[in-house]
Amino acid sequence: MSDITASEPAEVPRRIERARLGAGGASAIIIAVLLNVALIAGSTWVALNPQRIADQFVVWQYEPSETVSLYSERTTMTEHGRFLFLASAPSIESEGDFDEICATQLEDVGILGCYLPDEKRIYLYDVTDDRLAGIEEVVAAHEMLHAAWDRLDEAERERLEVLLEAEVTARADDEELTETLAFYAKTEPGQRINELHSIVATEFADISDELEEYYSQYFVDRAAIIALHDASSAVFEEQEAQIDALVARLETLEASINADEATYNAGYDALNRDIDSFNARADAGDFSSQAQFDRERNALLARQAELDALFTSVDARVVEYNGLIEELDALNARITELNESINITPRTDGL
Repeated sequence: MSDITASEPAEVPRRIERARLGAGGASAIIIAVLLNVALIAGSTWVALNPQRIADQFVVWQYEPSETVSLYSERTTMTEHGRFLFLASAPSIESEGDFDEICATQLEDVGILGCYLPDEKRIYLYDVTDDRLAGIEEVVAAHEMLHAAWDRLDEAERERLEVLLEAEVTARADDEELTETLAFYAKTEPGQRINELHSIVATEFADISDELEEYYSQYFVDRAAIIALHDASSAVFEEQEAQIDALVARLETLEASINADEATYNAGYDALNRDIDSFNARADAGDFSSQAQFDRERNALLARQAELDALFTSVDARVVEYNGLIEELDALNARITELNESINITPRTDGL
């Protein structure tokens, strides 16, 4: 038998198949495309919103103190409002440090907060007088709104300008507002609408529906800020009312004292002349009877008694006047304390 030699197996031809994509493959491509679109969109958003990115990094790194957190809570800042507040890294400073950063040298002006746009930072004065509880929160809200204004586009600023100026027009008889705006025109020319943007939100209860809706993005309950503002303002208003009442009483007393002193002095001058005349006539035996003598003498004594009573009255009013002066001095001392607590340096020129 012949040997049968095993031959090499024939090579199996390879099948060439067109690649097919199943569901998994299609999803991978779609996801990849979406990721590319997202990256492009994301980079575009970053390019268009550099400040928002910078703000986010500040918020991530900034650790608010308990007091700063309380400010945002008591003013009912929304998530967006609180974000802008923290993005400004608010710092509460004592008098010396604060004055180097924010304070003005204008007489009788107290600065309690400032927003520095170049730094994008808020600085707040540390008010420690318990009588003024709430004033720091209002200042914090005021300054946060400066940070908000700093981030608004021009179109939104122009829209708000119309609404804010309408509020000023509606309060044309508000002397305090007029004085405030005059102050800002002097110290911060060109910032009228920026300041109004903060003032209207934190000081005016009744505003237009459009502005109320606009401010709702920053505060849950704007009325809470107004209540804080009114409470702290009432402290000064009460002191001013007491001073006005005291000054009015002093002016009335002074006028009556001066008038009655003049009457007393003129009356006694005339009485002394008449007494001299009476005595001269008595010495000369010029009275026809004792009755005439007694009648004229009694008339002089009655005039003297009236003048003496007037003197006693004037003297009592002088005592009252001096007492009111002491009250006024004490009240002025309290006002000075309050002014110092809101960073107003007392005048030293003696005026």
